[in-house]
Amino acid sequence: MSDVCTSEAAGAIRAIDKHSVHQICSGQVVLSLATAVKELVENSIDAGATNVDVKLKDSGAEQIEVSDNGRGVEEANFEGLTLKHHTSKLRDFSDLIHVETFGFRGEALSSLCALSDLSVITCHESSQVGTKLVFDHQGHLVQRSPCPRQPGTTVTLQQLFYTLPVRHKEFQRNIKKEYAKMIHVLQAYCIISTGVRITCSNQNGQGKRSTVLSTSGSHTMRENIGAIFGPKQLQSLLPFQQVSPAENIMEEYGLKDGDLPKPLFSITGFVSTVDHGVGRSVSDRQFFFINSRPCDPIKVSKLTNEVYHIYNRHQYPFVALNIAVASDCVDVNVTPDKRQVFLQEEKLLLAILKTSLITMYEAGVNKISLNYTPALIVASASKDVLFSGDNKAEPVENNQPATPSLKSAMNLAALKAAFSNKNSAPSENVPVCLQRKTLPLHFSLQDLAASMKKLLDQQRQRAGKKLHYRRFRAKINPGENQSAEDELRREISKEMFKEMEIIGQFNLGFIITKLNSDIFMIDQHATDEKYNFEMLQQHTVLQGQKLIVPQPLHLTAVSENVLIENLEIFRRNGFEFLIDEDAQVMERVKLVSLPTSKNWTFGPADIEELIFMLSDSPGVMCHPSRVRQMFASRACRKSVMIGTALSVSEMKKLVIHMGEIKHPWNCPHGRPTMRHLANLEIISQD
Repeated sequence: MSDVCTSEAAGAIRAIDKHSVHQICSGQVVLSLATAVKELVENSIDAGATNVDVKLKDSGAEQIEVSDNGRGVEEANFEGLTLKHHTSKLRDFSDLIHVETFGFRGEALSSLCALSDLSVITCHESSQVGTKLVFDHQGHLVQRSPCPRQPGTTVTLQQLFYTLPVRHKEFQRNIKKEYAKMIHVLQAYCIISTGVRITCSNQNGQGKRSTVLSTSGSHTMRENIGAIFGPKQLQSLLPFQQVSPAENIMEEYGLKDGDLPKPLFSITGFVSTVDHGVGRSVSDRQFFFINSRPCDPIKVSKLTNEVYHIYNRHQYPFVALNIAVASDCVDVNVTPDKRQVFLQEEKLLLAILKTSLITMYEAGVNKISLNYTPALIVASASKDVLFSGDNKAEPVENNQPATPSLKSAMNLAALKAAFSNKNSAPSENVPVCLQRKTLPLHFSLQDLAASMKKLLDQQRQRAGKKLHYRRFRAKINPGENQSAEDELRREISKEMFKEMEIIGQFNLGFIITKLNSDIFMIDQHATDEKYNFEMLQQHTVLQGQKLIVPQPLHLTAVSENVLIENLEIFRRNGFEFLIDEDAQVMERVKLVSLPTSKNWTFGPADIEELIFMLSDSPGVMCHPSRVRQMFASRACRKSVMIGTALSVSEMKKLVIHMGEIKHPWNCPHGRPTMRHLANLEIISQD
């Protein structure tokens, strides 16, 4: 009887206790540092603040403080301030349609109480003195005391997420990524909040507090953009000009003229021009708003980038677009962070956006730009090197040895298909003249197969082993390149390259190897190129050329901090800087040396690309894409060419090198280095 009772008790359905429910739900509302800061800043703006100050300690890991000069909290609301679903914005569900404030669910402060130690200092505009309020993790007011303060509110969070040990550990470990994402979210509020001065500063340890970003409370979006990203960004922006959707674009979205409602959307803001060099190497400065609420409209973002890439396929635009729409045509209550929205007539919005962008870009695409960007003058021992302000890449060296495509080096149809690459550039059909050595080469696939069969029979007799499956199923076909690469990565470990037996060289371009009963073909040029490329990546320290005059970079505060924290990585890439910690934001870093290499010249665009990569992976050695291109060019020129006869020891060396690099399956240009040809066990069975 007792066993039955125990079993029933264990499986009984019960209500979860309120404390556990509160913790579970709070962890779903506040997911990150960005969410926590966003909620507090929104509360300040909703309270009518014209000055919002965000102060962080240790990038937010230790403490977050948000102060404002808003209306403050009335004493009658102290008790309900941090209780779940207590809000002044709504009375019933029908009010949700017309809500115009950022917050409305009454969840943020309650959730933050559950995830940190929260205290509030507030002074209502009608009060003579402020009050300090301390709350427990349930959102209950446990302490109050008088505290001097001007009208407004200060909310302080200590040790965010410490009540959730696993998340807290992960939060601390990834604090730099969390910090970078928070700054990006805060930048959106800085752009859209006209008439509100927003500042953010950070203090690491006992060090000096540094300003991260700051706006001046200007009344236009354009001025806010300039305050955050500097005057250089403003020079490349076009005001968005909305036009009616074109007929062909209407048809593309399945719309008809008769179906159009009255004007539903009004789009304002700014986008980059399509001039080469003024866009971004990554999509890190794109901000979208619905009724001045920062959000992530995926289709709108995708379309904006697609249209931009029609005119500039190598870069991404700066975007700051606000879409005004009737409140009853949009639902912002979709996700806890309110970043996803549902829109009525979304196809119409996309048609308007696409037509407007194309019209704007077409109007300027045939104009001659008269903008002049000063050149950087580089001091060189032999001559002055000019770095063009548009940061345009110089042509690749013309004296590098030409390498024929693999297709031209192969005589058998099956081998032709093996290394054809559908992504190859047309640079592969140019006439090529090779100085080849004439060597006697006696090779027969039939003799090879017979010899391998004989060896295999002997192995069978000794080991008595049989293969019952095929490890390599991908065909030698360009369409199966990814499958073939996945199989090789799965089946071939780096140690196995040392065990491979050299069978011979085919057509002075390919090494034939054997591992147990499997036969592989290795492209001697591609594999040597990849090895040389990775060695250059690991060991090359680019030499910098001093500038005659240090050049200010006008980086954002966040970018300045990333650069300052990773100076050694920039130095290894040939960049050196003059750092003035006491200077104003966007004036702290000046470029004093940049890398040059023959016809390759680098500059601010490469610095920004490095900053973006280091924001995501702080402290990890990396190179800008153009440095990678230069290394790939160097690696190609110094590698064994097709048409070069190799000894067994030379072939063995190339194969062993494959086991010493991180990614041995493709050359830097994407061509495959190795393919599985056959399994002798299966051949013998056939």
